[in-house]
Formats: sequence, C-alpha cells, structure tokens
Amino acid sequence: MEALVVLRGLQTVLLSLAVGLFFLAHFIGHHLLEKKPAALIWFKRLLALVCILQLLRIANVAWATQALVAPGESILRVLQTYGVKVLLLQAAVLWLALVMACLKPQKKTAQWFLLFLLLLVMLGMGLSGHVVSASEAWLLSLAAMTHVLLAQLWLSGIFALLLWAHQQHRSWAQAISRFSIGALPGMLLLLITGVYMARWSVGSWPGLLATNYGVLLLLKLVLVVGALWCAMQLRLWQLQPTADLARPRSWLSIEAGLALGVVSAASFLAATVPASHDTVVWPFAFRWAPVLAWRQDTVTTTQSLAIGAALWIGGGLLWAWWRKRMPFRAIGVLFGGVVAGAAVALPGISIPAYPSTYMHSSVRLDAPSVIAGMALYEQHCVACHGVHGHGDGPVAKLNKLQPANLTEPHVSWHTHGDMFWWLSHGKGQMPGFSQVLSEDDRWHLINWLIALSLGYEGRTITGTPAPFNPWLPSIDFRFEMDNNNFISLSEWRGLHAVHLIIVNHENELQRVRDLLKGMNGFPAQLVVVSRPEWLKYLVKGPCEAILVGDVNGDIARAWSYYRRSFAAPDMLNEELLVPRMEFLIDRYGFVRARWRSDETPNALSLNELKVVFDTLAPEGEIKSAAIHQHD
Repeated sequence: MEALVVLRGLQTVLLSLAVGLFFLAHFIGHHLLEKKPAALIWFKRLLALVCILQLLRIANVAWATQALVAPGESILRVLQTYGVKVLLLQAAVLWLALVMACLKPQKKTAQWFLLFLLLLVMLGMGLSGHVVSASEAWLLSLAAMTHVLLAQLWLSGIFALLLWAHQQHRSWAQAISRFSIGALPGMLLLLITGVYMARWSVGSWPGLLATNYGVLLLLKLVLVVGALWCAMQLRLWQLQPTADLARPRSWLSIEAGLALGVVSAASFLAATVPASHDTVVWPFAFRWAPVLAWRQDTVTTTQSLAIGAALWIGGGLLWAWWRKRMPFRAIGVLFGGVVAGAAVALPGISIPAYPSTYMHSSVRLDAPSVIAGMALYEQHCVACHGVHGHGDGPVAKLNKLQPANLTEPHVSWHTHGDMFWWLSHGKGQMPGFSQVLSEDDRWHLINWLIALSLGYEGRTITGTPAPFNPWLPSIDFRFEMDNNNFISLSEWRGLHAVHLIIVNHENELQRVRDLLKGMNGFPAQLVVVSRPEWLKYLVKGPCEAILVGDVNGDIARAWSYYRRSFAAPDMLNEELLVPRMEFLIDRYGFVRARWRSDETPNALSLNELKVVFDTLAPEGEIKSAAIHQHD
C-alpha cells in the first residue's frame, strides 16, 4: 500500500470528522450538545492532525518528484510542479484555519469564515486528483471538485448525526429529516458528477471491467449503493418513527462504515492509473457484440435469441400462474427461466475475444506507418493474401487455401486488438508472426490493413458531407512549419477543420493558386501537399496556407487509399495516384467529403467550401478519431 494512499485517505476522514464536529458544535446542536467543550477540543486536535498529515503529503510528493530534477538544478524546482503548488496552498489555508480555531471564535461571522476555510481545504482535495491535473476541460475539472467536496460533506454529515445520536436526545430524529432534505439533491449531484468523470477516466466498458481502476470504481459503486440502501431504511423509519432509536442508529452506523469504505476506494483510485490510460487485458474468451454476431452468423444468432426469449416468456407466464398459490415455486421458475434464457441467448450474441482485444496501438495511424505496413505486407503476406489483398495469392491457389479477403467490410467488424492477436499467434492456417515481426511492425501492418479496408469502404464518401456521421479517420502526417518547428495534422483536432489538397500533377497547381487568391476569412486551415520542387511556384495569398513538401511521396501514397469512389472503384489498383485529390477534414479529425480531379464536380468554389464548412461548425464531438480506440 502506497504512503500517498494512506495519507490521503486518513486526511480525508479526519478532516470530514473535524468539520462534522465543528458544524455540530456551532450550527446544529450547540444548545443540545452536553459535551460541547470536549467536542471543540477534539475538533482542534483533529485539525492539528490534518495539518501534520498535509505536511507529510507534501514531503511524500516532493520526495517522489525530486528524482525528476535535472542534475545541478535546485531542489526547489519541485515547488513549481502543479501537485506541490496545490498541496502548499491547501496547507496555508489549513494552518490559517487552525490558528482561528485556537483563538476560539465567538461571533457567528468568524465561525462562518472558519467553516469557509475548512470547505476550501475540502475543495483542495479535489484539485489534486487525476481529472483536474490531467484534463483541460473546465467543466470536467469543476465536476471533479464538486464530486470530492460533496463526498466529504456527506461523510461529515454522517459523522455529525452519529455523534448527535449518542446524546440520547429525541431531536435527533428531526435532524435526520433535515439532513435528508439536503442530502437527497447532494447525492444525486454526487452520482451525476461521478458518472460524468467516469466517462473521462474509464472511457469504455472494457476499461471498467478489465483494469484495476475499473474494478476499484465498481467496488466504490457497490459501497455507495449500500450506503443509499441504509439511507432509504432511515427514510422509511422517519415515515413511521418509534421511540426506540437503536435501529436507526444501527443503520446510520452501517452507512458511516460504508462511507469510510467509499473514501478508502476513492483514495486508491486517486493513486491508480485511470482505465482510459491503462492497457486493457481482457480476461474473458468472449465479448458481447450482438451486431457483429448477427453479421457473422445470422441463423445462429436468430435461433439463440428466439429460444432465449421463449424461456424468458415461459418463466414469466409460469410465475404469473403460480405466484399466488405457490409463491416460492413461482420465484424459482422465474429465476430459472431468466438464467436459462440468458445462458442460451448470450452465446448467440457474443463473439470470441482475446487478451489483446481492447489493446491500444503503440503506433498511430499516420503516413509513415501505413507505408511501412505496406512494405511488410509485400514481404510476408502477398503469397497468401495476394498483391491487392483479395485472398488470391499464388501459395493460396496452389494449396487450395482460402485466406481472408482483406478489402471486404468484415475487416472493420473486428477490433484492432483482435487483429494484433491473430497476427501474433496465428488464425486458422495462418501462422503467428510474434517471432518474426516486432510489436511495432505488427501495428504498422495493421495500420496498412486498416487504411486498405477503410479505403474500399470510403467509396461512399462524396462531395457532400453526411451530417453528424463521422467515421473515416484522417491519416496523420508530420511536416515542418518553419525553422525546424514540426507539427502533425492531428494537432489541429479539436481546434479547427482542415481542407487538404494533395497534388500529384503539376498542372493541378492552378486550382491551388485560384484558392489562394481570395481565402481571407476562410473557416478552415488549408494544407497543400505536393512535390517540394512544385511548391516554389505557389504564391501565398491573404490566407496563411500550409505548404507541405512530400519528399518521398509517402503522404500521397498513404492518402491514395482514400481515392476510391463508386465512379472509380479501382479494384485492381491500376490508378494509384490521382492528379489531384481534396479532402474536407472536420475539426475532430474525420474525413467528411472528397473530390477527385477526374470526376464531376472535381472541386468546389471558395464560397461553396465556406458554406460546407459552416454547416459542419455546429457539430460537437460525436466520437474520437483515434483509430485504435474501441468500445
């Protein structure tokens, strides 16, 4: 167990207990609390312990960070890190609160100010979490801080009620009622902010089920559900209160224990790599994928669903028939029907899975990777899968094998982790290449396969973007801006759209010149890729266009996989380089429209392009353009 986890969890609990004592002594039960002086003494002691724990946290983080300081630099460099700055600010507020507590504030204004300082310290616990420190979205950071603050206030309220319950005063029941009124919207907001943060920190269902972070989050959720169950029991008791306070006190004690478990799980989560940034090692031999199961074997899927539905309906009918005469048998039959129906239906809507099924690629989908993958394919795969990937290679024909046609849509049905597993360990008669190709080489090969398959599917892309339907990711490439300052196409994602023009014939430069003349106010970044020797003939206009010299032609060859249309399907790869291609790339990295110089229309006028880009502007991010991310 890491010291950071222990210190953070212990500090959170003691701070919440201190706030609960302070609030109880000054604002709720001050006229009913028999041992108010003792409560205030314990409040100051707890606050002093929290200050000491804060110093230990600072020392722990500074010790862990000092290893990153370059030789010869001052150790004070660690004070410039975000985490240490937050902890130092939190410590300053804590010590100010301790000084005020020792001065024994009597006026309500001073007491409210002291409570405000304590709430600031609670808020600081949220500032040091993964979400706030790693995310640039202000709404996500606000949700994280609100979530942590509400969780500590919930724990403080439970502690205060539990301490009040031991005073044996009947007004405790009224206090529970008042606390419930404020706790209900607070818990709802706590759950909403928790779900919102989980979308960022977990990212996908596989990450929730197959990572340490996801398992801890599920455990935390179970504890929260248990605490809500206890709260519901207390609510039911309020509707029919009795003189015996033992039962509600027991429910509150259990809720307090579960709340401590939630804090412990949250402390571990704060020191655990988020699932969205961790490698998902899938533990099951199957995954739930009804659409893909239907596409691969419609008959089996239909039969499984039909039999499963029959068992569910049969169990429901028997339950309705027997539920009054034989209730136990009715429940057993209903349970058996549900379990049997699920056992029959689930295999029909599942497909095989592997440990690497949800693995993220170590290589991005960019032009150098696609070209490297093409070379590896020609070296290792052509004999069976054929020159063009149609599964008609000479070895396959000679031995009457049936390799997969890599140009068909079924390629996109599988995750890239599936492909990585097959490429590493083999599939059917195909041998594994884990001893022949490095991990990066295997991902290069998969990137080429993705570009090939998506290129055939990309025939549906036209000059008119389909609204709210991004699916074709752009192929990234890196280029020099000026003075050895390099940038990648993907670095504009989330900022603005890109209009990409790839020129493969010198005569097509005139189209670029026409655009450059009047592009002032153009709503997208213009990027022109061409041979370096041709670019000197282009004169930039009022818009600062990006001119990329494609020295080896790798960018043009990689993007040539997206050249196909229904008018020019080019199934045999007879025309690799179109004289000019234009691509409309939205601000999230998806190709939304394409124009070829040999088709009609072969381009849009400047005003027409502005209209098209303006129609895409209101769209928010629908999904990530990171090609290796799958749910």
